This record gives sequence, C-alpha cells and structure tokens, in this order.
Amino acid sequence: MKYDYGKEFDPNQLAPTNIDRLSVSLVPEKSKLLELGCATGFMSKYFTQMKQCRVFGVEIDPEMAKLAAKSCENVLIADLDEPQTWSKIQVVSPFDVAFASAIIEHLKNPWAALQSIKEVLKPHGILIITTSNIAHWRMRLNLLLGRWQYQDYGILDNTHLRFFTYNTFQQAVEQAGFAVEHIGIDSAGGIKYFNWLARHFPNLYAHQMVIRARKL
Repeated sequence: MKYDYGKEFDPNQLAPTNIDRLSVSLVPEKSKLLELGCATGFMSKYFTQMKQCRVFGVEIDPEMAKLAAKSCENVLIADLDEPQTWSKIQVVSPFDVAFASAIIEHLKNPWAALQSIKEVLKPHGILIITTSNIAHWRMRLNLLLGRWQYQDYGILDNTHLRFFTYNTFQQAVEQAGFAVEHIGIDSAGGIKYFNWLARHFPNLYAHQMVIRARKL
C-alpha cells in the first residue's frame, strides 16, 4: 500500500531528518491522540505500543481502516472534507494531540480542517502536522525548465489538491488559532549532506516540513 512501510514501523531505523521520525518524536507519551489519515495503522501501532497512547484513527479507505483497527481504540471511516465527519469526531473528543501526517495537501479545504482540528482539541492541545514544500529547489528548477509533471508519489503526487511553502504552511496553522512552537524540515535527496544550508534557507531546501503547534 502507498502509505505504509511494508514492515514494522521503527522511526529509530530512519535517517535523523526523515519526516516520519521527526513527527512521531514530537508526540507526548500517554496522550489521547487523534490520528488523521491513519492509513494501515503502522504509526498507530507505534503510538500505542511504544508511547502508550490511546489512538483514535480516521481513514477514508475502508481496506486500510480495517487494518488500522488492530492498532487503534477506534477507527472512523470518513472524509475529512465532510462536516459530518467532524461531528462524529466531536463525540469522542477532546484530544490531547491531533496528528496529521501528509494529510492537508489531499484536502479540498485544509483551512476548514485546521479549524475543525482546533475544536476537538483540549485547551492548549497540540497539533502535529506535516506537508511537502512546493518551493523546494528541485520544484523551482523544474518550473524554470517548464516542467510540472504529476507523479505517483512525492511533492507532485497526483492526489495532492493543495500546495504549501515553508511560510504559507506556518501561516495556515497560525491563522487557524494555533501558536507554532517548533518547525522541522526533511531536506531529502543529496542536499541532506549540506543540512547547514537547509537551516539557513528552509524555504529553498525543505522537501517536507513538520509543525508542532499549541491551541490558543
């Protein structure tokens, strides 16, 4: 399946700057956690077993949701663009943490989803969210050469509906009523050997980004 490692998920086996390792490391132990787009539950299992979290998953694909149910306290098969989905989530809220890995780029209205996430979090609850960076240097080079080719996976994944930069990603989270506490980047590719450059020019070198933010 597309969003699964095909084996036991162990973030410690990934590169230190890998986006999944960065994002799961930000999740507090023993949290009541809402995992949006939980796929097969490969991260859910890690949160449950290694971080002792209570995980409530939401997944649009019924087959993946069936697998995720083995690792979650409950899984809702639903579309995050639909208001009734959030009404159902509200029933089992509030949550300590909302975890949304590679989700907002697939939504028709990610800004509305961010508002809905805020409403199901506890006061001062935590949002951990990732997305890719459309302003990555490879994308800029391809555009300069007149190339915009959708792919099966990556920044131009053919299921991506929305695109963000390092700056507009933070703005979207802040405008939804969150205070950004941390932003990390996965520079990916050969440039990872020059991570000192990435720290100084994140909007150019970030391939993927993760934000940890707190509800105001």
